[in-house]
Amino acid sequence: MKKSIIIIIILIFSIFTFSNTFSYSLGIAVSGAIFPYFGVYYNMDNIQVGGSLGFIFGPDEKNPDQWDYILSPGFNIDYFIMNNLSIGLNARMIVVVPYQYEQLYLAGAGIKYGIPLNDNKINLSLSGNMIIPIRAGSRAWEKDRDMKPYIPIPFIQGEYEF
Repeated sequence: MKKSIIIIIILIFSIFTFSNTFSYSLGIAVSGAIFPYFGVYYNMDNIQVGGSLGFIFGPDEKNPDQWDYILSPGFNIDYFIMNNLSIGLNARMIVVVPYQYEQLYLAGAGIKYGIPLNDNKINLSLSGNMIIPIRAGSRAWEKDRDMKPYIPIPFIQGEYEF
C-alpha cells in the first residue's frame, strides 16, 4: 500500500512539473468499429510521444445474451514536418472481452493534420496498420493471411487536443 501511495504522489508531482509539455485529447477512431478514446501526449520540439485508450461495448453477435467489451490501447510517435502537419508511427492492440485469446496487435504509420482553435486544436489523422504476428495475434494473422495478405487496416481519427 505504501508503494502505491508513493507512486501516486510521484505521478501527480510529475504531471504538475511537466504540465506545460503535456497535451490531452478526446477523440474518435474509426476502423470497422467506432472507438471513442482519451489520449495523453508528451510534446518535445518537433516530436510528440503518447498513448491513448479507447473503449466500447455492445451485444455479442455469437451469443445475444452476452456483451462484448472492446479495449483499444495505442502508442504514437509523431514528427512534425510543418507546424500543423505530422507523420508518425503507431502501435495498437484490440482486445475483445470475453474473446481475449483473439486479440490483435497492430503497427503502422500515419499522417496527422491539426486545425488550430484558440489555444487548442482539432486533429484529423489517417493511418494504415498491419497485423503483427505475435502471441494471440498470430491466430488472426494465420486466419486472414490467405484471404488478404499484407493489406493495411485503415484507421481514421478525429480528436480535440487541449
